[in-house]
Amino acid sequence: MGSVLTLAAIALTGIGGVAAPVAAQTGLAITTPFPAVSVQPGQSVTFDLTVSADEPTRVSLSLEGLPDGWEGSMSGGGNEVQGVFVDSGASAQVTLTLSVPDGAEAGSTPVTVVGTSGGTTARLQLDLNVVEAGGGTVSLESDFPSLRGPVDTAFVFSLTLKNDTPGELTFALQANGPTGWDVTIQPTGQTTAASVTVAAHGTQRLEVHATPSLQAPAGAYPIDVAVTAGEQEAAAQLAVEITGTVEMQLTTPDERLNTTANAGSTRDFAVVIVNSGTSPLSAVSLTGTGPSDWEISFEPASVEEIAPGSSVQATAHITPSANAVAGDYQVSLTASNADANESMDVRVTVETAPIWGIVGILLVVIAVGGLVLVFRRYGRR
Repeated sequence: MGSVLTLAAIALTGIGGVAAPVAAQTGLAITTPFPAVSVQPGQSVTFDLTVSADEPTRVSLSLEGLPDGWEGSMSGGGNEVQGVFVDSGASAQVTLTLSVPDGAEAGSTPVTVVGTSGGTTARLQLDLNVVEAGGGTVSLESDFPSLRGPVDTAFVFSLTLKNDTPGELTFALQANGPTGWDVTIQPTGQTTAASVTVAAHGTQRLEVHATPSLQAPAGAYPIDVAVTAGEQEAAAQLAVEITGTVEMQLTTPDERLNTTANAGSTRDFAVVIVNSGTSPLSAVSLTGTGPSDWEISFEPASVEEIAPGSSVQATAHITPSANAVAGDYQVSLTASNADANESMDVRVTVETAPIWGIVGILLVVIAVGGLVLVFRRYGRR
């Protein structure tokens, strides 16, 4: 009887061992910090997903409820993925991108992320509120839309790009200026970016750098700025006013700075006024100074305007004093206006007047003739 009881006890123990505890299912969860967002037709929205489990396991990922025409993809580690491996006590990060077609109807659309591992399933419902494009706008404003300075200035405009829509937008940036100018646009603090991403209801500072052509004459020049993100776009009109540089040269047609003159006689001397700057020269006056009792005048005495890159010729009338002795003298010729002053020195060689040479020759002839008469008359005695 004892052995029978013992066998029965053993049998019961064995049966209890087979039926005792069943292994619990692996805990699985998918989470995101922002499960409900707004998006406009034609735009995309991203979700940062976190996949976690109680035990090391491989989790397959898929989407449910994605409407026709919508596109969804998951990425991680730089690749598109369909599943992740979750280590014990850790989690895996996945980025989900949902693209809404242009013709999507306004309203709330649920999309579910499904994760499966063996017999365990986790679900995360995402709610996308599709809003009309008119539900928000983008704008582009400049702190100072017009700048002024000389042609060798590097102009920098600061602008604010505002995304007043319910979704994040990536904008392409474009800036155009006059031919020969170097015009660029980029986010503040960056030098090579051709686009910028702005969060919903966020702002981004932009800079437009404009370097004029050194040959640009004075005047106003437009610069057009545009940003686009799908159907959203904004523009700004900027302007640069070139004040021009004032540069004047005073020279001669053959670049010679010397001439000859006779005492008391007027000598004409040609001069050339050159506008070598980028701004017009206005009301240019011509004056001259020389030794005492010399007279210097110009024809014309003033020039109304000389365009950039152009020149005007004038004639200086130089009259030495009537009692000036032969030799070299210096006169100063000046061209000036309210913005510039240019002078040059000219050497004037005063020569003996021809009449005095003739008089001298006559005196010599008379003297020689007198001597001849004297010798003839008294030489025979």
